[in-house]
Amino acid sequence: MSLESVIADLTKAASDLIATFNGKKNEITAAVNAAIAAAPETSRAWWVDPVNGLDTNAGTTVAAPFKTIGKAMSSTPSSGQCTVFLMNDYPMAANIPVMCAYLLIYGIYAVSSGITPKFRPQYYQGTDGATQLAGFICYSQANNVEFRNIDIVLPSVAGVLPVPTLTRINSFIKTNSSSSLPPAVGVMLQTVVVTKAADFYGALVGLSVSSLALGCFQVTFPSDMAGKYVSTVGSPGGTATNTLTQITTNLVTI
Repeated sequence: MSLESVIADLTKAASDLIATFNGKKNEITAAVNAAIAAAPETSRAWWVDPVNGLDTNAGTTVAAPFKTIGKAMSSTPSSGQCTVFLMNDYPMAANIPVMCAYLLIYGIYAVSSGITPKFRPQYYQGTDGATQLAGFICYSQANNVEFRNIDIVLPSVAGVLPVPTLTRINSFIKTNSSSSLPPAVGVMLQTVVVTKAADFYGALVGLSVSSLALGCFQVTFPSDMAGKYVSTVGSPGGTATNTLTQITTNLVTI
């Protein structure tokens, strides 16, 4: 066999190997692209107007908003992020289960008009007969709730019967008690104003045994909020947060 024949055979073998490699590479690329295309988008954004919206609307435009945050969350994959553009004050007469991994509520018209949407949770009697504050209740393995450009108005307990007896369930954001507990809850407040009645009973966040990461940026709290940030701290409050093992926060005392 001549040297020219050997070189020709080697060249052909190399060309065949390259062609095989390129073919497999193209197959793998096509398979990856197909898998990415088939994967569901887990992030959703919805408009919500409790005054003028309808849960039968599409919820995807300012002209056709949902009425409830619950509808927005149920329309979002449970492992995903649900962004709610809140268009009006939101009265809360009962708990709203957090049904997604990350719930972001953005007071959208606060930016354009200077009027900030307000959450107004109310005390109500639960199925067990106990009084509790309406709020967001966390069940899932990982729940995170974020508020931006929102006012939170915590109500008076005057005249409420039966009288509330447990601080955790009288909290705006709360975990379940003894089952379906998330190991950790994340709460982020950005450009939020918290106000409360002088006799408000409860806390901003109600915990049983879950850990809490609480972040606050440009947040205004009442001057007498100490002891009402987190239920496990309780009154009189003013506790240095670096002494707490269950809570991580950028607040110095709570």
